Amino acid sequence: MKPALLLPAFLALLALPPGPLAAAPGDEPVAAVTAERILPQIRDQLAAQFRVDGELQVDLQRTWLPPTTPATPWEIRVITPPTSLASQVIVRVRLVADQRNLGEWTLPVHVQHWLEVLVAREPVARGGVLGAAQFDLRRVDILREKDAVPATANLENLTVARPLAAGVVLSWHDLLRRPLVQRGERIEVVATDGTLTITMKGQAMQSGALGETILVRNPDSRRDFTATVSGENQARVAF
Repeated sequence: MKPALLLPAFLALLALPPGPLAAAPGDEPVAAVTAERILPQIRDQLAAQFRVDGELQVDLQRTWLPPTTPATPWEIRVITPPTSLASQVIVRVRLVADQRNLGEWTLPVHVQHWLEVLVAREPVARGGVLGAAQFDLRRVDILREKDAVPATANLENLTVARPLAAGVVLSWHDLLRRPLVQRGERIEVVATDGTLTITMKGQAMQSGALGETILVRNPDSRRDFTATVSGENQARVAF
């Protein structure tokens, strides 16, 4: 075969199979630095900083001119977070690639903290025992409805200070500690002195919630003493 004919055949043997070329490791394109890409990083760092329950959403309050995208993978670091979460906060961020500082910006950020809160399913009477069955859940921005009671709140030993209508969001201002001891009632008093424990009956001279100190009367001696409310119709005193 003539040399002129051998060259095309040789080149055909070297031809790669059809299809796209596989990218070499490290050849993946670097994601562009954009507002849409920095916001999730800011959100996650704020959520970790403040140990956020629920869902956090953040948006820039003004247009941000992104810098030139570096040639290597990058990240945004929040270097000066706000002192507390609010609907409008200021954060200082830094663009880092290969451990190099590529720029810093102070950004005004709009924050929403979405959380499930308690809503009265039916009218709730003043002073009654509260339970989860009395409430439905509603998703709200807790930064706007600051006093709303989260669905995870422990309602044990709490009651409402005023009647609630159906559909009303339960507020911390609605709640107060429920008296476990009522004035005039006979209660059980546990007195301790080291390893010695004595149980006696007493008459509550004051109403009290869990942990509150009340005046109790010894029905035999008619002498009064102070005790700490420890449960339903129970109090504890230490000598």
